[in-house]
Amino acid sequence: MHISVWYRIFYLLLCKVPPQAGLFFDGKKSLKMALIENISEIASTILQSIDGYLVDVNVRGERDGSIVEVFVDTDKGVTADECAQVNRYMSSELEKRNLISGRYRLEVSSPGLDRPLTIVRQYKKNIGRQVKIITSFDDQKNTVEGVLENVNDATLTLTTNEKQEKSFALNDIRGAYVLPQFKKRTG
Repeated sequence: MHISVWYRIFYLLLCKVPPQAGLFFDGKKSLKMALIENISEIASTILQSIDGYLVDVNVRGERDGSIVEVFVDTDKGVTADECAQVNRYMSSELEKRNLISGRYRLEVSSPGLDRPLTIVRQYKKNIGRQVKIITSFDDQKNTVEGVLENVNDATLTLTTNEKQEKSFALNDIRGAYVLPQFKKRTG
């Protein structure tokens, strides 16, 4: 057998993706990426029922099986009940399609404050909130904090803590994080 066929077989076994998943002979993308695409498609379809959207999917292997992390949100914020509902429907669909062989654990949750904003809909949801933007120009990393004022498909605008208005191309942003704000106690 040719070495690339052995590599695919080894990778298939390593990722625990069954051949019936329809991913085995696609040489243009890795099996893991194809699995993530299939999971993303399932999640996006299910999320339409709660007017939600998919933020990210992560699949990682562990000794006792795979962990599938699905990060979801809605424009008003996703609830624990909505995450549980999506988890139930996704579990059923993943079992039906037999995408993951062996043991796995499905975790559906909101992205939380520690995960970066990655899609325009997330930025729009957080207009008016304090954010930290990390950009990169000519291999130089810059960090700016301020209030997110506006966003469109190409740029975002924020008012810095120094009261300056700055715009950034979304393509130049390497990380964007919502900063927690704590209200001062009075009395």
